[in-house]
Amino acid sequence: MATNNNFTVIGFVAVDANVVKNNNGSAFARFPLAIRTTKKDKDGNEKKISALQDIEVGTKADSPKLELLKKGTLIKVTGYFEPRSYTGKDEKEHFAISWKATAIEKVEKKEETQEA
Repeated sequence: MATNNNFTVIGFVAVDANVVKNNNGSAFARFPLAIRTTKKDKDGNEKKISALQDIEVGTKADSPKLELLKKGTLIKVTGYFEPRSYTGKDEKEHFAISWKATAIEKVEKKEETQEA
């Protein structure tokens, strides 16, 4: 998909991926990725900040790609942002942005410290 809304992040898989099948027969895996950055406070002290971000990737239930999506695995994810709408439990239309992965690769911890 050609888009300017791309991302590349490195993080740890926080929970094993959950494979979801759509009504049309396609499937995707959803998993939370722990993403960390370091910020300096006003005194110059470094503080590590982490957050979880849900990522989705198209897959098959028996895909070897799922082996990378196990809790604790350090991975590099490249993809794009996709706006979507859905009907909530309140029966109102809501809007969100999905992080869609197009490439996932395992990262050795050595590389993480170089890019962090």
